[in-house]
Amino acid sequence: MCGIAGILRFTSDGGEPEAIPDAWLDVLDRAIAHRGPDGAGRLRDRAILADGRAAEVALIHRRLTILDPTGGHQPMAWRGSNSREHAAILFNGLIYNHFDLRTALRAEGVVFSSDHSDTEALLHACRRWGVRRACERASDMFAFAYWDGRSLTLARDRFGQKPLYWCDLPDGRAFASCAAALRNLLRAAGVSAPPDPTITARWLRFGAWGDPPTRGLHSLPPGSTLNLTAPKPSAERYLPPAPARDRPLTLDALDHALRSAVHARLEADVPLGCFLSGGVDSALIASYAKERIPNLETFTVRMPDPLLDESAEASATAAALGTRHHTLGCSPRPAEDLVRLISLLGLPLGDSSLLPAHWLAREVRRTATTALSGDGGDDLFAGYDRHAAAARVGPWNRLLALWPIGPGSRPSSRRSRAARLADACRHDGYLDLVSVFPRSMLRTLGVEVPKESPVPWTVAEALSHDQARYLPDDLLIKSDGASMATALEVRSPFLDGVVADISQRATIDSLMPGGRRKGLLRDLAMRRLPVAVARRPKRGFAVPIGEWFRTDFGQMRTLLGDALHGTDPFPEHLLGLPINPAAARTLMDEHDRRRRDHSQRLYTLLVLALWAADGR
Repeated sequence: MCGIAGILRFTSDGGEPEAIPDAWLDVLDRAIAHRGPDGAGRLRDRAILADGRAAEVALIHRRLTILDPTGGHQPMAWRGSNSREHAAILFNGLIYNHFDLRTALRAEGVVFSSDHSDTEALLHACRRWGVRRACERASDMFAFAYWDGRSLTLARDRFGQKPLYWCDLPDGRAFASCAAALRNLLRAAGVSAPPDPTITARWLRFGAWGDPPTRGLHSLPPGSTLNLTAPKPSAERYLPPAPARDRPLTLDALDHALRSAVHARLEADVPLGCFLSGGVDSALIASYAKERIPNLETFTVRMPDPLLDESAEASATAAALGTRHHTLGCSPRPAEDLVRLISLLGLPLGDSSLLPAHWLAREVRRTATTALSGDGGDDLFAGYDRHAAAARVGPWNRLLALWPIGPGSRPSSRRSRAARLADACRHDGYLDLVSVFPRSMLRTLGVEVPKESPVPWTVAEALSHDQARYLPDDLLIKSDGASMATALEVRSPFLDGVVADISQRATIDSLMPGGRRKGLLRDLAMRRLPVAVARRPKRGFAVPIGEWFRTDFGQMRTLLGDALHGTDPFPEHLLGLPINPAAARTLMDEHDRRRRDHSQRLYTLLVLALWAADGR
């Protein structure tokens, strides 16, 4: 677990490329330093590329030590018997089957210098098999850069558990683990980085998107590789197309796959724990981990709002499992923490659960360096309300579109959910259900958004969309950003390759027996957990952001008010969109008067303003 970054400069006239300034490397290094407090490394190299261009490459690494403290330093380099044969790798993540890769590579004559470094296994896998084949054989999670002396290739795991961004420079390219690093580099290099209004509109609508809202700054798509030394880099997907949902998934098959996934994620040379909420997903993960770690430590954080606090339920689950449980009191500083997190991310992430996720990670980091998480359970096993809606609404969507119902004062009320469903049926369907600002509401801000490809009203299509967009663009960026801000590694067994394969092939009837949300996973929980835990309703990991905006808890109302009433809170030259501040203040007024709950919309506007201010 770490931070990686690098710069590539080349020339097309046969001369020597201009040297990469140390000051540029320092900018990247500072922006990723929080991800790896245990070590730092740099490597420079010059070479003639495959197409004859001369190039200089500089690689930067910040290390959070999880495996092989003495043998895993990076950038990790290899030199062959021929002095011209050399390679180097920067790796962020963990290869769970690295011992299997070592066995296969040793059979081909590879000699290892480290005892159990997964970085060295990945380096030789790329060297012997090529980057694409190495990605296919490596059991996630990873984002890495591989330099073979002639080309520099980036790669990212199938779900995008680890972020990786890249951008063009006037005579080269750069990459980094966080968008903030490249944003800072472009500024230091004096490179103009205008906004991309289309991407900004998507961030405003959905609260998250893959690419940052800066023209020329890109996120490497999950499950893809990218040759940065190519004249015109283009991501190439190494994963096969999504399989047909034609295989019923049984409890026994799911039980075996999930147990194997959890057990594979227990290797660590540092203290390991498990997040534990009051729900099913984390409880299942903890139950499997307890099979291998009798004194397993579990963690939950006591939320400041009793309506959202699951610490009592988590303690009851821990008692039933017999774990060494810790209920952590958090000292939330919402306004201060939010400003810092948005700056570290370099993204206007509109998911307010970033805050409690960070508070949990910050407290767990006092005891453990890595933790298991239930991320992905809802996205692979149909756990959201909108999945149940997709299962029922298809034949009735035209009729629902005529339903004249207005929203309630609380977003979780039946009336509000019914109104949102009816509005979605009138406009963009499932896309409106996953929007912070449905298309009809964006127009009140003066924003027109591009038309997206529609998502048919089926559970299968909803799951495909969530796994392709919501999971990597929102949930995993949130999880990585919240945890790595405090240098805590998070592992997600539900995103294991085998678990993903069987869930993506599963028929919807087997995932949702009787039409029940996450029915198969809850049936598995009935096998392994107390009935009260298995049947406990989903509550979500949230904070009462709407009330904080009304009461100024943690100075959140002050932060919002200063942003929306400031001079030019949404500068068009930084956002590319003419967002109407008066319309934003109207939303705040409606929220204050409890005429309508705009919690997440106000939060998204706030982080967009913070992101813009950080880029001034």
